[in-house]
Amino acid sequence: MQNKESIKFFLGLAFLGLGAWKIYERFMLNKDVSNFQLVGSIFLVGLGLYRGFEYFKNKKTKSE
Repeated sequence: MQNKESIKFFLGLAFLGLGAWKIYERFMLNKDVSNFQLVGSIFLVGLGLYRGFEYFKNKKTKSE
């Protein structure tokens, strides 16, 4: 079970990184990013944050 949770956590980090990079490209580098990609990037950042939150919440619960 721990291995599955770790995989979800690292996938969450990857999603967070990919989404943040696209948002960075759009707003800091002024690259042309379609609205669909921007919405997808925001979704990936949210999913990454959710996965990280769930991982640490479950880790804290199991240690008690």
